[in-house]
Amino acid sequence: MTQNMAPDTVAPMPKVSPSSGRPAAFRRATEADAYASARATFLAGERVDMQTLATELGISRATLHRWVQTREALLDRVLGELAEEYFAQARDAATAASPDEAVVGAVVGIANATIASEAISGFVQREPELALRLMLRDTASVRRGLAGGLRSLVAEVLPEEADELRGFVDAMVQVGLLLVWPTLVAGDQPSGARVGELCRALLAGARAGELRG
Repeated sequence: MTQNMAPDTVAPMPKVSPSSGRPAAFRRATEADAYASARATFLAGERVDMQTLATELGISRATLHRWVQTREALLDRVLGELAEEYFAQARDAATAASPDEAVVGAVVGIANATIASEAISGFVQREPELALRLMLRDTASVRRGLAGGLRSLVAEVLPEEADELRGFVDAMVQVGLLLVWPTLVAGDQPSGARVGELCRALLAGARAGELRG
């Protein structure tokens, strides 16, 4: 059984003071403030705009770009951190009678959290091409975060098979993202149960030697 997590329950981190345009206590804004404010804006379901963010922080747009490089790089980091936190929440929420089902439960949990997230659905509807780039390219922080979390879980609950299941981790992240994100972009409803079925099939395939790490 997997408990459903409430959407967008990851702590948003405080944004800068709207009255002053600067962080609390009137201190000078830092690079960390830029990421925290972008994260809070994203989780609020709003578009992360570089000029607006710079104004909130009380800095120039040039300074903001020096800190975070590009808007795409900024969103990549925000989404990667959220993926890691969503996976940790899904892992904690999952209860299972076997190690295999602990893995399946965590995978289904993060799929359901993604599907239920208003912030994510709003993002993919506003900027579908960017959303797909940030989810599906090989260097995406989301992919690295999910793979790291899943690899750690497999090593914990299936330690004797951790090496054998390296191919499973890579395949599960890649195919799982393909099941969820393009479906959201198309305006349809992905299925967490389908992701769970896929997870079980890939585990079986890895054990049969059909997946190579």
